[in-house]
Amino acid sequence: MNASAESPLYLSAREAAAELGIGLATLYAYVSRDMIRSEPAPQSRARRYRAEDVRRLKERRTGAAAETATASGLNFGATVLESSITLIAEGRLYYRGADATALARSSSLEQVAALLWGCTGVQPFTKDAIPAFTPLLETLARDVARLPPIERALMLLPAAALADPALYNRTETGMAATGARVLRLVAAAMTALPPGERPVHEMLAHAFTFRDKRASELIRAALVLGADHELNASAFTVRCAAGTGTHLYAAVQAGICAAQGPRHGGLSTRVESFLTDIAHRQDVADAVLNRLSNGDTVPGFGHPLYPRGDPRAALMMSLMEQRFGDDPAFIRSRIVAATMAGAAGLQPNIDFANAALGATLRMPPGSGLFLFVLARTAGWIAHAIEQYRTGMMIRPRARYVGLSPR
Repeated sequence: MNASAESPLYLSAREAAAELGIGLATLYAYVSRDMIRSEPAPQSRARRYRAEDVRRLKERRTGAAAETATASGLNFGATVLESSITLIAEGRLYYRGADATALARSSSLEQVAALLWGCTGVQPFTKDAIPAFTPLLETLARDVARLPPIERALMLLPAAALADPALYNRTETGMAATGARVLRLVAAAMTALPPGERPVHEMLAHAFTFRDKRASELIRAALVLGADHELNASAFTVRCAAGTGTHLYAAVQAGICAAQGPRHGGLSTRVESFLTDIAHRQDVADAVLNRLSNGDTVPGFGHPLYPRGDPRAALMMSLMEQRFGDDPAFIRSRIVAATMAGAAGLQPNIDFANAALGATLRMPPGSGLFLFVLARTAGWIAHAIEQYRTGMMIRPRARYVGLSPR
């Protein structure tokens, strides 16, 4: 549906909410997930909202987009392919039928990776499934040691692929072993530690939290909860890459590139900036209310797939409360969450929880994003393997809206 020439470019908050038939709190949730763009209104403290985004979202909500399946197939919420990896239903997240929040209480990322990859009778994380650090890789690792964790991973992955003789082993055992090497390589790149058999969460705790046992357990839970989230932007990117036949190292590289965007994994960086901004405010609740009164959003709240609250964030906030309930950084995060629940009716999502975890554990800036990327590597490998098994290439069509042929 195209807007007419007389259609307004912008709507007020109340007009946008009325158009969608929702409350202001839900509107702010859509904005926080970058589904509706907003900007300051001229000569006003209020904000205005892009009418085209509101109309597009309304079409999807009412099912109008289903009339043009090819064009709408890549929109948020539309089903474009079948998968047996992850289910999001009735406000819960399941990995191959197992509740992710239950797994997060005791499982390691390696155990969940094996589950996501569909390993039956195969243990991928053996002592032999460790990426070989050739002289070239060792030199490169030293050269990139001062780069941020994400960039280190992007630099090391192609070099490691060149050194992997089993790169194209597409047997069940071969893909699982390659997946284990890739995951361990990404963990080594993120932590600037040599690859080895040590569990990923212990490597992160060793590198960033002075081996704090409580921190290690929280990191383990966060990694499990972030391992996969069905067919999001980065997972779809990985499947497109894998569908061309490229190897796992390249497919994971594609996922990392997609995940860095501020509308995806990079959203946690926006939350980190917000938490840093309020760190020295005497009245944290007042800082939150001021943003809301100005029509601004507080990043990290609301999720379209979890209208009653993100269960991943709920568990992480509860675990942090148990272990670091008296920590000043966590207390600030808890106040922000409570204020948003009361004032806007919104609950924190996993991006907020990851940023709050990084602040509470005094991890380096950007920790929410590299926790996300390292966790999601397990899921990306699962999607790549599933795509390999189909033997199909993903090639959607575009609906042409340009000039008519002449």
